[in-house]
Amino acid sequence: MKLRMSLFLVVSAAAALFLSSCNTFVGMGRDFQRLGQGFENTAYGKKF
Repeated sequence: MKLRMSLFLVVSAAAALFLSSCNTFVGMGRDFQRLGQGFENTAYGKKF
Protein backbone atom coordinates (compact mmCIF):
# COMPACT_ATOMS: atom_id res chain seq x y z
CA MET A 1 0.00 0.00 0.00
CA LYS A 2 2.83 2.39 0.86
CA LEU A 3 4.64 1.57 -2.39
CA ARG A 4 1.47 2.18 -4.38
CA MET A 5 0.98 5.61 -2.76
CA SER A 6 4.59 6.56 -3.44
CA LEU A 7 4.30 5.45 -7.05
CA PHE A 8 1.09 7.45 -7.42
CA LEU A 9 2.79 10.59 -6.07
CA VAL A 10 5.75 10.19 -8.41
CA VAL A 11 3.55 9.62 -11.45
CA SER A 12 1.29 12.57 -10.66
CA ALA A 13 4.29 14.86 -10.11
CA ALA A 14 5.77 13.77 -13.45
CA ALA A 15 2.42 14.31 -15.18
CA ALA A 16 2.13 17.81 -13.69
CA LEU A 17 5.60 18.71 -14.95
CA PHE A 18 4.92 17.26 -18.39
CA LEU A 19 1.57 19.01 -18.81
CA SER A 20 2.88 22.36 -17.63
CA SER A 21 5.74 22.21 -20.13
CA CYS A 22 3.37 21.83 -23.09
CA ASN A 23 2.86 25.60 -23.20
CA THR A 24 6.62 26.04 -23.25
CA PHE A 25 7.02 23.80 -26.31
CA VAL A 26 4.14 25.53 -28.08
CA GLY A 27 5.72 28.91 -27.42
CA MET A 28 9.10 27.68 -28.60
CA GLY A 29 7.52 26.39 -31.81
CA ARG A 30 5.89 29.76 -32.43
CA ASP A 31 9.20 31.54 -31.84
CA PHE A 32 10.94 29.32 -34.40
CA GLN A 33 8.11 29.90 -36.85
CA ARG A 34 8.44 33.67 -36.51
CA LEU A 35 12.20 33.40 -36.86
CA GLY A 36 11.74 31.49 -40.11
CA GLN A 37 9.28 34.09 -41.37
CA GLY A 38 11.80 36.81 -40.56
CA PHE A 39 14.48 35.02 -42.58
CA GLU A 40 12.05 34.56 -45.45
CA ASN A 41 11.02 38.20 -45.40
CA THR A 42 14.66 39.29 -45.39
CA ALA A 43 15.39 37.01 -48.33
CA TYR A 44 12.52 38.59 -50.31
CA GLY A 45 13.62 42.11 -49.30
CA LYS A 46 10.54 42.91 -47.22
CA LYS A 47 10.97 45.30 -44.32
CA PHE A 48 8.52 45.83 -41.51
